[in-house]
Amino acid sequence: MGRSKKVEQLADEGAEGATEPAPAASHELKAAQKQLKALQWAIPVFAGTVIVLGAKHGEMQRPKRLFEGLLKHWSLSRRYP
Repeated sequence: MGRSKKVEQLADEGAEGATEPAPAASHELKAAQKQLKALQWAIPVFAGTVIVLGAKHGEMQRPKRLFEGLLKHWSLSRRYP
């Protein structure tokens, strides 16, 4: 069963929010909310990492760098046929 579904089912035990259990909440609800809280941070961090890596790899393929690489390759191949 998914964590958010479990939190939903156990919410009547007492919860101050989706990821904040009430002091009297069961251990099962507290554990599910703790995992849900971690997951809420993990998803944006993962998405941000993908965006940064995409930008980095996109920068590597810019025409200027491509042209420099082709010139370097061409000059090396002319020296060592």
